[in-house]
Formats: sequence, C-alpha cells, structure tokens
Amino acid sequence: MQAVVVKPGFVVDVAEVPEPRCGPGDVVIAVRRVQLSVTECMLLAGADVALSDQLARRLEDGPLQFGGHEFAGEIIALGTAVDPEATGLRVGQRVTAVETLPCGTCAACRRSWAGACVAPAIIGFTRPGALAERVVVPASAVVPVPDGVSLSAAAAIQPLAGAVHAHAALDVRPGESVLVLGGGVMGLLGVAVARHGNAGLVALSTHSPRKLELGRRFGADALIDAGSDVLATALELTDGIGFDVVLETAGGSADVGLAGLSTVELAAQAVRRGGRIAMVSVLDAHAPLPTGLLRSKSVTLVHPRSGAGDYASGASVFEHSFGLVQRNLVDPDALITHTVPGLGAIHEAMDITQHKSRYGAINPAQMELS
Repeated sequence: MQAVVVKPGFVVDVAEVPEPRCGPGDVVIAVRRVQLSVTECMLLAGADVALSDQLARRLEDGPLQFGGHEFAGEIIALGTAVDPEATGLRVGQRVTAVETLPCGTCAACRRSWAGACVAPAIIGFTRPGALAERVVVPASAVVPVPDGVSLSAAAAIQPLAGAVHAHAALDVRPGESVLVLGGGVMGLLGVAVARHGNAGLVALSTHSPRKLELGRRFGADALIDAGSDVLATALELTDGIGFDVVLETAGGSADVGLAGLSTVELAAQAVRRGGRIAMVSVLDAHAPLPTGLLRSKSVTLVHPRSGAGDYASGASVFEHSFGLVQRNLVDPDALITHTVPGLGAIHEAMDITQHKSRYGAINPAQMELS
C-alpha cells in the first residue's frame, strides 16, 4: 500500500510499504480523510519540539512511516478476538480513533492510572498512523463516527477533543471569565467549548478580522485585536482583576506563523491572582516560561498532553465532542478551508499547514483519499 514516509535528513516522500498486520485485538481501517497537525509538520521540519529527539533517533535506522493521528475512515477487517456484539464494531462502519494508547503493563496501568502510563504508544508517532491507505489500531481505541457527522468533521474531532480536555483540566466553572489567546483552530474551538460549558465572559484575542468574526460566531462576547493593547483591554473587561482562566493557543515557532513566547507572557499577565492557565500551544522543547510572575500570582499552569485527555477516558472525550457536533453546537467543517487530493499531495498539505496565514487557512490541511 501507499504511505507517507520520512527519510534521514527529514525528507518526506510517498512510498510503497507492507500492508499493516492485524493482531487479534486490532481493527483495520481504510483511511478516507486525514488531517495534518502543526506538531507533525514541525517534527517533519526538524523543529526542536516534543518527540523531536525520539524521531531523530528512529531515523538513524532508516526511513519510517510517520504522521496521521487525526483521521476518519471505514472498518474493513476485525481481528479474531474483536467481538462485534461486545464492541459494537462492524465492517463498513465509519470510525476514528484515540491517538494515545496506554501500554497496559507498566505500574501505572496496572493500578488503573492509564493517564500516568510511562510508555504510551502514539498513533502516527511511535506506531504507523493514517498518512497511509490503511491503518491498524487496537479495537479499544476506535471511536464510531455518529450519523450526521461528516468524515471531514470526524477527521477534525481530535482538536475539539483537545479543547474539551483543556477546559476540563482548567476546571472552568459556571460564570467564570475565559480569555482565549489565538484565533486558530484550537482557539476558536476553545471559545466554543467555553461558551457551551456555561462560562461567563468569553473573550478572544487574535490578529485576523476574519478569525475575530468567526470567534463571535463560535460564542465570544468580547473580541480583542491582538495588535492593540490586549492586556489593558483584558483588565478593563474584568474590572482590573484579570481573567479567571486563560487558554493560550498561539505560542510557538514563528517559522510556522506562531507567536513565539509573547502570548505565554501575556497569559501570565492577563490571568487574575489564583487563576488558571492552560497552554495548548506547541512551544520549543526548551522554551523559558515566566515562572517568577506565575509564582508571585499563585497561578495554576496546566499543559494537557493529549487531545484525548486522560488516556483511559479518551474515547469518552471524543464521544462528548461528537455530541457537540451532532447538536449543532460546534461546526468543525466551518474551519476546514483547504482539502487536497490523495497522499501524493503531502507536500502541498504540509505547506498549507505550516503557512496558514499565507493561504488564508484556519484548520490544518486535510487530505481526501478515495
């Protein structure tokens, strides 16, 4: 079958690879839609972000399949131990999958602390992913796509699940004020989740007038031009106190159009004393943080590791996210601006995802497979 491979020197190509082996507890999925992620593109560019050292070491052994943890497709085979009645899975069913898989054998997993697993596998990173015609995943990771939800929306459900998980990690309470920094896909979905999670004042700060308007559509009460004095406006909106909660989504390498560390510093300034910050942006692996300011304000900082949330409850986070889509509370398709045909368009898809501002893209590029 055809799949995207990365070669030593971070050379990306499409090549013929062996068919994936289906174990007894696995499911084979024919990939129909796959969405790139900024993290994948940064890793493929050799950026110094999480997992970059691991990828570089693996490349020392030669080319490998890489990428594709946000996808949707159809089941084409069930492993011999997968009981359709017990699992609800069947051939022909539309599905996606949780990307982070606990090992099941470490001390944390044996104590039912799957979220603390010391050796989780990650679809598309540590095991072959869906930048391929077919992908094999454990049946336990499979999440059915509900009726009425498009495959394109299903391939984009992981970022929505990430926003849901971030708000859960922040413990956003009814009536609390929420400031979202960044109007990309994570920022806009963060606005929507805050609004439908019964937050009070929800504010969005971004540079793009188009994204500010989308922010209003997704539920923001206050729109702040990121080119203005954002901190002054944030304090004015909160009677000088600062926001209860800040969701920081824009930090990271300027090479892919992100804001460096400026939004991290702004988050620390704009949150109230005793408030909470979630950083879901992709910072450089050794990026410095304003720890002095965070400490002086007794700020709680969380950095959710996985869009699936706690690994053990990942499927339920995806299912909750699908429920938001089914009830027309969140529309992932509204953020999908660029779709390319087939795996052969991988370089075009990467360029769109790495330079979204240049292309006028909001969501990372999706690839449509026949």
